Amino acid sequence: MGYLVGGLIPLLPYFFIEKAHVALIYSSIVTGIVLLIFGAVKAHITGAGVGASTYVWGAVSTLLVGGIAAGAAFGIVKALEG
Repeated sequence: MGYLVGGLIPLLPYFFIEKAHVALIYSSIVTGIVLLIFGAVKAHITGAGVGASTYVWGAVSTLLVGGIAAGAAFGIVKALEG
């Protein structure tokens, strides 16, 4: 169920916005915000450290990993398309 919900978050703007390039911008923003929140919550739950800097690092590192994963997926598709 978590995978389904997590997969729907980036797709939500496409259901409500007709122009794909505009929906892409909103999708990127929404996904970035969700990754930041998830990273901060993950840092809190795992007890990665104490203080606000721990939550900020958890949020930023999760956002970076998500961005790298998205870039890798884009690169793989581009390579397969030829």
